[in-house]
Amino acid sequence: MIGVLGGTFDPIHLGHMQIAEQVQLRLSLDEVHFLPCAIPVHRDLPQISDTNRTQMIELAIAGNSNFRLNTLELDRGGNSYMVDTLRELRLANQSDTINLILGADAFNRFLDWRCPDAILQLAHLVVCRRPGVELDKSIYADHWVNSTQVLESQAEACILPLEIDENHCSSTQVRQLLLEQNCAASCLPPAVFKYILSNHLYEQSQ
Repeated sequence: MIGVLGGTFDPIHLGHMQIAEQVQLRLSLDEVHFLPCAIPVHRDLPQISDTNRTQMIELAIAGNSNFRLNTLELDRGGNSYMVDTLRELRLANQSDTINLILGADAFNRFLDWRCPDAILQLAHLVVCRRPGVELDKSIYADHWVNSTQVLESQAEACILPLEIDENHCSSTQVRQLLLEQNCAASCLPPAVFKYILSNHLYEQSQ
């Protein structure tokens, strides 16, 4: 089974890592693909280059053999639509179950994504619950399941809510701390923090 965690990763931080680690362990995933987008459709453009973002992802995941950098969306270019990405992943991994990992807030906007019906026919949705964010369970209400075992027995189209440990870190918060020259080390993998400082990233507001 494959997990897919998409985002701008601007920068990747310990919140991303915690989600990936917990989902990988809870679902016994063979791999988790970190998928940086090219041009995000539902959020602001990344402040730094694709090269810097991918370098930081590689540094962050270097110690985990289950984690992979997947540059499919960057290689394709243009607006990053998850339905297109999942179609390509499905062609390349026809025998694997694909699990799209989402935060609760992203899931609540899922019907605004391009072709949500098609996405659900290509992958399971694993929705990581956050304190203070109530899931909209009216979204594809008949696809909800409560067991990780169900995901193993079905190829796609299940929605699994998953409780994970809370992490206060966010990319917005990290960028603001760096802009103010405050220490953001508590939210960043050490190698990523060192890379940001060495390359003078996020020192100016965009």
